[in-house]
Amino acid sequence: MNRRLIRRSLQMTTAVALILPAMAGTVQAQSADPGNATAVEEIVVTAQRRSESLQRVPVSVTAVTAEELSDRNINELGQLAVAAPSLQVGSEGSFSVRGVGTLAFAQTIDSSVAIAIDDVNLGRPNLGGSLFNDVAQVEVLNGPQGLLFGKNASAGLLNITTTRPRPGVFESLSDVEAGVRDTPGSDATASSIIARQTLNFPIGDRSALRLNAIISNQEPGTTFVGKDDVRNDLNHQQWGLRAKFLSELNDSTTLYVIGEFNRSEGVAGFFDRTYRSLGAGSVNGRPLAGDRVVAGEDNFTFGGDGGYWRDLDSGGLQASLSHVTATGLEVSNIAAWKFYDVDQQLDTDFTNSDGANVNAQNSDYDQFSNELRVALPAGDRLSGQAGLYYFHSRIQTTNQIAGSNFVPSFVRPTFPFCVGATPVAAPPPACSFRNDYFLGSDHAYEQTTDSYAAFGQFTYELTEALRAIGGARVTRDEIDIDLVQNQGRYFVTLGAPGTFDESYSNTNWSYKAGLQYQATPDVMAYATFGRGYKGPGFNDNGASPLAPLLVRPEVSTSIEAGVRSSFFERRLILNASVFRTQFDDYQTQSFDPILSSFIIQNAASVVSQGAEITAIAALFDGFTLNASVSLLDSEFDDFNGAQCYPGQATPSCAVTGSFNASGLTTPNSPKFTSTLSANWEPVVSGGIQPVLRANWYHRGSMNFLINQAPGAELPSTDIFGASIGARFENGVEIALFCKNCTNEHNPVFMGLEPGDAIANIATYQQQFGLDSVRLVGLKLTYSH
Repeated sequence: MNRRLIRRSLQMTTAVALILPAMAGTVQAQSADPGNATAVEEIVVTAQRRSESLQRVPVSVTAVTAEELSDRNINELGQLAVAAPSLQVGSEGSFSVRGVGTLAFAQTIDSSVAIAIDDVNLGRPNLGGSLFNDVAQVEVLNGPQGLLFGKNASAGLLNITTTRPRPGVFESLSDVEAGVRDTPGSDATASSIIARQTLNFPIGDRSALRLNAIISNQEPGTTFVGKDDVRNDLNHQQWGLRAKFLSELNDSTTLYVIGEFNRSEGVAGFFDRTYRSLGAGSVNGRPLAGDRVVAGEDNFTFGGDGGYWRDLDSGGLQASLSHVTATGLEVSNIAAWKFYDVDQQLDTDFTNSDGANVNAQNSDYDQFSNELRVALPAGDRLSGQAGLYYFHSRIQTTNQIAGSNFVPSFVRPTFPFCVGATPVAAPPPACSFRNDYFLGSDHAYEQTTDSYAAFGQFTYELTEALRAIGGARVTRDEIDIDLVQNQGRYFVTLGAPGTFDESYSNTNWSYKAGLQYQATPDVMAYATFGRGYKGPGFNDNGASPLAPLLVRPEVSTSIEAGVRSSFFERRLILNASVFRTQFDDYQTQSFDPILSSFIIQNAASVVSQGAEITAIAALFDGFTLNASVSLLDSEFDDFNGAQCYPGQATPSCAVTGSFNASGLTTPNSPKFTSTLSANWEPVVSGGIQPVLRANWYHRGSMNFLINQAPGAELPSTDIFGASIGARFENGVEIALFCKNCTNEHNPVFMGLEPGDAIANIATYQQQFGLDSVRLVGLKLTYSH
């Protein structure tokens, strides 16, 4: 799809927004009985931090309800893209919205796409990595979210809401999903089981306790042929507990407390990478041949002799107190503490030979946030909210990457390598010193962040149909890092030894302004202009002893227009939006020619523009279609310092190893993405209700790398899912389902192997997720 087609799609969508009000009058005259059961159920969202109908919200948002999550067996954020075409999922829990995401995987910078759970912004993606459990709804908010959701987000927000306790009701919900996953290239099969339990206990008439438990064991579609004399936790295993207490202290005051703990183990879907292709002269060729691993698009086999594990503990405690005054003013305060501890190791060369066997990391993170918010009554001429926000976080991390670069073991202890040698007080060729590894690097740091903000966003009714939208936020960020690196002994040290101590502070103004026009009771149009913000951060390693670690803030400016409409007494919902966002001082990995090193810096500007269209139709009793389309043109406006790929013909690549990526499409940015789902519950008599579901996800071709290296290009993808089941009067529902029914081998990441890339050899690796292969299973749900 070329840029001209994108522009035409924008023009067509804008035309639809202008024509729909005129259509509405005609359609209303032809509408059916308002009591008709075929109407589309109303979708309520919290995209503006209050519960509102999606059809009244002047924000581009994709809402995925609890029913849709269950119907499509979407169990975690990494699987959400099949229901939200503006969202793309990368490796290691990274996300992009409208073609823009975090292009550096350091834990020392914020994410461009933020995550919030139950009104609490999560400072790092690891806090949102657990399986869904008792989730009421997930909303993908497209575009900058600079005012209402805690810390700012420059590209988008994933807003998760769990089900609140229900006073006066005892409830038990049991859910078990068991299946078999394909393992291409192997005769074995992989099993998958996820079990959930929810209990809701009434405590008097005004209070309730809601308990959630989950346990899972998912074997991957990849096959491990490595050595078993070290720790290898390949399966993805999780368990978690959550307790939620809600008390209506009186008619106007509510207390809501949530505590949770989650444990995740295993590398499946994270570190089980395979070789997609080998470049001529690759140092990995002989080790792979020895492991009988053949690189290829359908290669799901990997090795390793250094060990694989990933242990992640996460959780926290939060409490909110809200009070509604006699005049309808709501005052609320939410305080939260969240944490995660991660200990992980992977064999970086993914072979049974010692190339870079050690990639070990341990991180401890915790955050505290408090938000005081005052909301005006929703029905008044002036409505909205204002508040104060405070955020503090601290992360401590140690990391080491090391190995022998495939140098034979009998050579390493000899001079000049002296790896593992016993020091001898004699001149060379004796070793008077001892190196720990042939090559390597290490670093240890502690970073703290303090963020203070005051915000407000309001809507004012100019007339019965026309509303003005305005809001602003001032944010003060203060960050500090202490870093010590490369204290180990290596024959080849990757980077310079050094000690760093830096601090930085910044004040930013974000804002939003717009108009919202209710043309008819069923058609609303809006247009907004705003500025988003992503706070500053640091590099987690220094390119040289004098190199600054600072990464300055990222700023985005966005304009958006859209329409929300319903026809035929809500039998048809048609929503559309168009947008254009520019990112300045974009935080990304780039090449610094002065330092002759690749670092995270503010090297680029990006322009993202496109259109999003959603249609939901209740065609007849029991049958619903839901379709969404994303049209996207996201590219670098300027990026002088992008890393060249091996063999790239750009003249500057032969001189500096970098080039200007201006005009190239950003990673994970397909021009066209769509999703279509159909649910049919035929009207039958008796106590058994049949349920049939099918869905189709299409994504155009895209590249995973900034430099658009040809080996990282993924062709267009089509993924199909289906289920057939029955619902019984006693609360039991059973369904036979398949995900990725046609077994489309769909990597979640493709990239250059770092060691070969340094030697100008184009070797590519790929990362497969749990949904990269077919899964067939049975789901059983029981509620009473």
